Amino acid sequence: MEINQTRIIFLFIFALNLLLYSNANNSTLSENSRLKILAIFPHPGKSHFFVFKTFIEELARRGNELTVISYFPRTEKDEYLPTYKDISLVNKESDVFVNVVDLKEFEQIFYIIKYFVNIYMLYRMRFISCENLKHPGVKELSENGEKFDLVLIENFNTNCFMSFVHKLNVPFIDISTHQPMPWTIHNFRFPNEASFMPMLLTPILKPMNLFYRTMNTLSLYVSSALYCTIFHWKDQSIAEEIYGPDIPNVLTINKNMSIFFVNTHYTLHGSFSYPPNVIEVGGIHIESKRKPLPQNIAKFLDEAHEGVLYFNLGSMIKMSTISKDKLNILIKVFRSIPRKVIWKWEQDDIPELPDNVMVQKWLPQYDILNHPNVKCYFGHGGLLGLTEGVQSGVPMILMPFYGDQYSNAAAAQTRGVAVILEFNDFTEEKLRNALDQVFNDTRYGENAKRLSKAFKDRPASPLETAIWWTEYVARGNGLPYVKSEATTMAWHERYLVDVHAILLLFSLLALYVQYRVVKYAFACALRSKDAGSKKRANLSKKRD
Repeated sequence: MEINQTRIIFLFIFALNLLLYSNANNSTLSENSRLKILAIFPHPGKSHFFVFKTFIEELARRGNELTVISYFPRTEKDEYLPTYKDISLVNKESDVFVNVVDLKEFEQIFYIIKYFVNIYMLYRMRFISCENLKHPGVKELSENGEKFDLVLIENFNTNCFMSFVHKLNVPFIDISTHQPMPWTIHNFRFPNEASFMPMLLTPILKPMNLFYRTMNTLSLYVSSALYCTIFHWKDQSIAEEIYGPDIPNVLTINKNMSIFFVNTHYTLHGSFSYPPNVIEVGGIHIESKRKPLPQNIAKFLDEAHEGVLYFNLGSMIKMSTISKDKLNILIKVFRSIPRKVIWKWEQDDIPELPDNVMVQKWLPQYDILNHPNVKCYFGHGGLLGLTEGVQSGVPMILMPFYGDQYSNAAAAQTRGVAVILEFNDFTEEKLRNALDQVFNDTRYGENAKRLSKAFKDRPASPLETAIWWTEYVARGNGLPYVKSEATTMAWHERYLVDVHAILLLFSLLALYVQYRVVKYAFACALRSKDAGSKKRANLSKKRD
C-alpha cells in the first residue's frame, strides 16, 4: 500500500515537473516568436484608421507588441489589450475629421473643378500629417533606438513619414484604405489600367467612351506630375528639415516597401494587373461576429415588414449642412414611401420629421445592414460602407462627393448592385426613380446576393490573409522575393522606350537598305536597257 502511494506521489511530481518544463518551453517559444510592430496612421480621417483597426487589434490579441501612432487612441470602453500601446496625435489645433465636410461646398461643381478641388484638399491635409513628424512621441521613437520587427504605414497623400521609416531601418508594409492613388500607380510602376479603370479623384463612371478614357488617362498623368513635384518637394523639404539633408528621396524610400495591402477586391472593383506583393484585403475591417442591435433600433427594424431604407453618408460628411431645398426633397420623398427609413443625422432633430423615419447621431451600420428587413442602403460610396453593403448582400443607392467615392460607385453600378445619384442633379423625381428601381426591380437584389457570395468566397478571410503576409515579411521573407523589379528601372527601360527606339532604328535601316537595293537594281536595269539600245543602234548603223 505504501509502495503504491509512493509511486503515485512520484508520478504526480514527475507529471508536475513535466508540465512546468513544457510551459517554460512554450513561454520561451512564445516570447521568441512575438513580433514588435509599429503602426503609423498620421492622417486624422476616422474612416482611414478604422479600415485597419480590426487588423492591428488582432495582431495584438495574438501576443504581438503593437505601438500605434494615430489620432484614435483606445479608450476604457475598448477591449483590454496589454500588448497594445498608443502614441496619440490628438491635439487642440487639429481635430479628427468627423462631421467636417460641408455639403454646400459641392453645390454646382463641374467635372474639371471637382478634380482640382480633390487635389487641393489632399495637398492641404498632407500638412497635418507631416507636422506629426515633430510630435514628441514620434521624435522619441526615432531618437531612443527602439527596435521593431516591422512597420505598417498608410499610403495616402504624403510620403514625408518615409523619412521616419528610413531612420528605423526595418521592413515596412504600405496599407491603403482604397484603390491605389494615381501617383502610387506611377511610383510603384503598376500597369496603366486607365483604359477601363476610373482613376481616383475623378468623377468618371463606367462605361467610358473615348472622351472619358482620355480624361481618365490625363488625370493619371497630371495627378502623378503634381504629386512628384509640388507634393514631393514639400515632403522632401520637411524630411530634410527634421532629419538633415542626407535623408534619401522619400519617393525612393517608399519603393522599398515589402507588401502593399489594398482595401479592394476584384469581385467589386475589377481585375488589376498587380505584382505579387500587392495583396487585396477588401472587407478587412468587417468582424466575423455581429453585435446585438440597441433595443430601440431593433424594435424599429423588426416592425418594418414592408422593408427599410438605411441612409448614411459616412463619418466625414456633416449631413446638417445640406441645403434646405435638398433637405425638403429628402423629407418629402421619405414621408411618401410605404417603408421605414433609418437615417444618420448628427444634430438633435430634423424639422418636420416624418413618422416613418428614425434619426440617430450614430448607427451600428454593419449590424443594421444584416437585418433581414433592410432592403436598400443609401450611401456616399465610401469603401467602409460599400464593402459592408456588399458583404451583407444589400442593393444600394450611391451619391458620391469626393475622393474614391466615384470610382467605388462606378464599380458597384457596373456590378448591377447600385444606382448612382448625382448630388448636383438631385431632384425629387430622380430620388423616387432610384428608390423604385432598387426596391422593385428584383435584379438589384439578386445581383447583390450573387456579388456578396463571390466577395466572401475566398481561400482565407481578409484578416487572416493580412496577418499571414505580415508574419511572412517579419520572418524575413519580404523584399528580396516579392518586390517587382520594375520599381528600380528607369522609365525608358520600364516602358521599353530604348528597345522600341532600337527596333525603329533597325526598321528604318532595313527600309533604307531595301531602298538602296531597289534603286541600284533599277539603275542597273536602266543601264542594261541603255546599253542594249546603244548596241541595237550601232548594229542598225552598220547595216546601213
